[in-house]
Amino acid sequence: MLMVSFGQIADVLPEPVLLVSTDGSVVAANQRARKELGGAVEGQSLFALCSDDRAQVEELLKRCARVRQPTLGTLTLAGGRRYRVEGAVVRPSSDGAPAVVMLRLVHEQAALSAFVELNRTLDHLRREITAQRRASQALDQQREWLRVTLVSIGDAVIATDVEGRVVLMNPVAEQLTGWTSGEATGRPVAEVFRAVNEATREPIENPTVRVLREGVVMGLANHTVLVARGGGETPIDDSAAPIRDAGGEVIGAVLVFRGIAERRALERLAEQRLADLVVADRRKNEFLAMLAHELRNPMAAILTATTLLHAPDEDPEAAAYAAAVVERQVRNMARLVDDLLDVARISQGKITLRAEVVDVSLALRQAVETSRRLIEAGRHELHLDLAGGVLPVRGDATRLEQVFCNLLNNAAKYTPPGGHIWLSARGDRDEVIVSVRDTGVGIPPELLPNVFDVFVQGDQSLHRSRGGLGVGLALVKRLVELHGGSCSCASAGAGQGAEFVVRLPALRGEAAAAGAGEREPAPPGERLRVAVVDDNHDAANLLAVSLKRWGHDVAVAHDGLEALALVRATRPDVAVLDIGLPGIDGYELARRMRRDPALGGCTLIAVSGYGQDVDRQRARDAGFDHHLLKPVEPAALMKLFARVTSSGGAPR
Repeated sequence: MLMVSFGQIADVLPEPVLLVSTDGSVVAANQRARKELGGAVEGQSLFALCSDDRAQVEELLKRCARVRQPTLGTLTLAGGRRYRVEGAVVRPSSDGAPAVVMLRLVHEQAALSAFVELNRTLDHLRREITAQRRASQALDQQREWLRVTLVSIGDAVIATDVEGRVVLMNPVAEQLTGWTSGEATGRPVAEVFRAVNEATREPIENPTVRVLREGVVMGLANHTVLVARGGGETPIDDSAAPIRDAGGEVIGAVLVFRGIAERRALERLAEQRLADLVVADRRKNEFLAMLAHELRNPMAAILTATTLLHAPDEDPEAAAYAAAVVERQVRNMARLVDDLLDVARISQGKITLRAEVVDVSLALRQAVETSRRLIEAGRHELHLDLAGGVLPVRGDATRLEQVFCNLLNNAAKYTPPGGHIWLSARGDRDEVIVSVRDTGVGIPPELLPNVFDVFVQGDQSLHRSRGGLGVGLALVKRLVELHGGSCSCASAGAGQGAEFVVRLPALRGEAAAAGAGEREPAPPGERLRVAVVDDNHDAANLLAVSLKRWGHDVAVAHDGLEALALVRATRPDVAVLDIGLPGIDGYELARRMRRDPALGGCTLIAVSGYGQDVDRQRARDAGFDHHLLKPVEPAALMKLFARVTSSGGAPR
């Protein structure tokens, strides 16, 4: 083994290193310590060199004197520089003489290691090695000092002779390579230190080979994996430098390396997240472009229809067609917004299901009626196979109808005119299986794994005409999963059609019969006194016209204070209130109405463009009985009005 003194090893270290007796006297210091402390410090008191409390320094020295493994602590020098300290005993106390400990000082703002500085000073180390031949007792002491120094270094160190055989290893090197120092000594370093390229898995040239051959310093290698004796692998950074004699001849090499598994894992995670962000940003941009496209189309149709309605020579047939266009396009826009809100609610865990026993066949037939207009517009032939005896499921009938409707709409949109769509339902043990199959454009294999992701579509070109925001299938998947089911997709490829399958847990026996008759149709409505409050004059007046045509007495107001006076004067049975009102908003208007005993029987219906759960809760807290999203479906209002007449007042 190569024998060296404290100065030979300590002077090559980039951090200040001190040998200090437990009485505080500095026994020795390396070059870095003398440089940072302003000159020779041997013989000085460590207590005088530090600005820390004396008792704190004494306690640190005592702790270091107890063990030969590194003990951690901190010191603040008189100049105010704060250091992290690693200390261990190098000579225990004996015959009344104080123990001597080695303190390695690492500045808190400094790098954890400085291998370049270590490599630059290795020549000095080599010159000192050959000059040291001392008595046996002195050699044993130097050997122990060297061992403690290497133990205190957090990096792995292997030294070789000129033939590349291992002559020295520290414990960190033993841990990383799987070799003990005794087993490795005398073996070729390439046998002990085996490394491969992380990407190619090809063996790399051992750094010490080139160091011994050319006498050069090898810098840090990239993407290197150390293969341990037992087969374990550790990503590392490594460097090597030659050891020279007094004449400059290379007589050995020193290899320094460290494990960087945690850093490499963080790098890979950062790379993956960056890639995910790039994909998410691309999808976001595509989504915004699609959203603009999808909103401009119905707006263009609505604008054209309103122009036709304002034509001086208005044709009743053309006017009816224009009105139908406006209604259809507004419904399309509302559906787009509802889909987006539903996906957001589910993603945030804010959607709840109205659990009931659901007849799947009935839900499928209702979905067919909802989607029929789109199917007929594409001149598709719909084939139904709704086997009798399909078991019911527990869930939200409205949401399940939404699932099936989205799948039918998807098939209709992506099937060329004159195609075929098959809708089937069957029972399989404890499941109900619903299938929607088409002869449409199909799905490329590379898109299949992501077809249920938000904002994913097969055709992203600007001339796309089938429409949609890429949220329908994502909504289907998440709603089905909320029902405890699953959904899948299969396609033979582009132009080969596609099949979507929904599996739902079925109910049997008493559980299936428990919900029979839960959904009853609302009774027909009667004449009511209605107050309509909205600062949008067109919206308020059009709603008033519709309600009057249904046979109700309607009064209109356009701000909160005007509305308060109106309802106190007319005492309506129902008040349809916009939330964003001038004067006082809809929430405050509702609170004031609830405090008036004369209005206690009035049913309050909130109408808002905000439909998150927090908005609905805020409406309930203000005293509203119901909360509807804009644009309001006339059928939804009729249903609520029917409940008012059947109960004889507000259903609170």
